Amino acid sequence: MGAAALEVDAPDLRVGDQTARSPLGEGPGHLCASRRHLRILPQRGEPRARRCHPPPFRHNGPAMRLASLLGPDLQALKADPEALQAAFDEFHPEDVAELLEDLPIEQVADLVHALSSEAGADVIERLSPERQRVVLEAVDEERATELLTAMDPDDRVDFFEELEEDEVEAYLGRLDKEIVEETQELLAYDPETAGGLMTTEYVGLRPDMKVWEAVEEVRKIANEGEAETIYYLYVVGYGEKLLGVVSLRDLILSDPGQELADIMTEKVVWARPTDDQEDVAQKIARYDLAALPVVDDQDGMLGVVTVDDVVDVVIEEATEDAQMMGGVVPLEDAYFSTGLLEFVWKRGAWLIVLFLGQLLTATVMEQNQSTLRATMELAVFIPLIIASGGNAGSQSSTLIIRAMAVGEAQPGDWLKVFGREMVIGLALGLILGLMGFGRGWFAGETVDATALGIAVGMSILAIVTLSTIIGSLLPMLIQRAGLDPAVSSTPFIASVVDVLGLIVYFSVAQVILGMWV
Repeated sequence: MGAAALEVDAPDLRVGDQTARSPLGEGPGHLCASRRHLRILPQRGEPRARRCHPPPFRHNGPAMRLASLLGPDLQALKADPEALQAAFDEFHPEDVAELLEDLPIEQVADLVHALSSEAGADVIERLSPERQRVVLEAVDEERATELLTAMDPDDRVDFFEELEEDEVEAYLGRLDKEIVEETQELLAYDPETAGGLMTTEYVGLRPDMKVWEAVEEVRKIANEGEAETIYYLYVVGYGEKLLGVVSLRDLILSDPGQELADIMTEKVVWARPTDDQEDVAQKIARYDLAALPVVDDQDGMLGVVTVDDVVDVVIEEATEDAQMMGGVVPLEDAYFSTGLLEFVWKRGAWLIVLFLGQLLTATVMEQNQSTLRATMELAVFIPLIIASGGNAGSQSSTLIIRAMAVGEAQPGDWLKVFGREMVIGLALGLILGLMGFGRGWFAGETVDATALGIAVGMSILAIVTLSTIIGSLLPMLIQRAGLDPAVSSTPFIASVVDVLGLIVYFSVAQVILGMWV
């Protein structure tokens, strides 16, 4: 996966109704998250020496130097592991992984084998799932075991979730018992829940610890790489029960002789392991958190979900929704990693459904042939009628789907949404209807111009109002049924409105124009 970067203002961190000072300081600093590397950026107005998102490697100076290392220089460096490690320490693991995606697997395996276990694991964690699999199969068993051991627990689990059960068992058989138990515990959770996202590597401290003791403990944990984030320190009691949280900033600024119980924030925002990943992302965004603790039914700490994983979730969910709203079954892999047959299936499935829906449009027109033959001017306005309804329905559908995605609206709000969208639909329909009346009035030749204008205008008013209501309520109905509301995509709404628009148009025309078969 490519680098994911997030920049957010970092004001005071609000947890419950308490305020915990952000470890980024009091100024309007920024938090840059690129996978699991968090760093403080300059405040607004100051020059940025390093960007969250560097340009593609082919235009990036350091990455070009990295590319040069993978030529003849690599063979020389492989003879000196320390020099090789020093050379690659200059580059971000994300840049290394991006470049390794397109190299011959033998060269990638040699490089990963030559790096330290920690550096190699840091690179492998950023490779695509298929590339991870190939690389670990290319190195010997001992090296693969070392790399898997060095990987962060959540990334190790993400890799195992892409494998067959027998392959997972084979890898687990070579790992230490403690790591196996930790991995199996995380594998038991649905990958799209808080339990599936969390890592078990967090800083847990006793409430009776002095501040100076906690500082020493945090320094030790950070040096040994035993925690994925140290921005928040979790105060736990008997049975790992979560008692409170202390920000790193508060810890550093507190009196060394104080106990953690005196400086911790007791009202902590947390998640259950079964909470959906979208709910987790919303909590982290709402409370401006860098990490969210995950607790069991007895409030015992299970792990934490870090902001870098949430960035991945946001990108994944947005991509999935965008594909579904475009009438495509969500892709499991990147565009160029998806096979042609899979594309045909995932795009063709919805196209067939929409095609069958459009057959109803043809049926409606077939049943009104006599009306069309009697007044050919009616046919001229068919595209205008159905397009107006489809556009209005797609607008309201998109707005409601997004509102539900960010927690602004729920299926239980359907009555309130109905009232708002009906008023909006009537207003929009009236505006477009008046324009349609004018166009219809000028087109009247074989029939009364005023009657044709009224028929077109009233049809537009009716279909825009109806499609606006349908477009807003259909996503709620679909979510209430337990499905993704993005299923009510733009093509789907347009197909429904096409049929409805023709029925409304011909019905109104026959009444207004007084036509007979």
